[in-house]
Amino acid sequence: MAMKDAQIEKILQEVKMEQHTSPFKDDKEIIGYIKEAEYDINYICGAEIDYETDLDARSLLKNRVLYADHKRLAEFKELYGAEYAALQAKYYNPTDI
Repeated sequence: MAMKDAQIEKILQEVKMEQHTSPFKDDKEIIGYIKEAEYDINYICGAEIDYETDLDARSLLKNRVLYADHKRLAEFKELYGAEYAALQAKYYNPTDI
């Protein structure tokens, strides 16, 4: 289940405050980056993460938004590979198949 609008709005406000985004930047663009980051992290981890309670995942999401905003996602993937791996291990769910 994707984040609800209220959760996205809360993260949007955090991103704008923490990353000192331009007051002229369109919120829709940042919201798009938030949704893309959520999808990417959930997909790679193989789980729907609760970004309200998992602060490691929340931090990774906000950093991905920063790099996406600066068109540097390739660099982000290199620098934050260990964080992705830690989340994958955390959410690993073995099956009997």
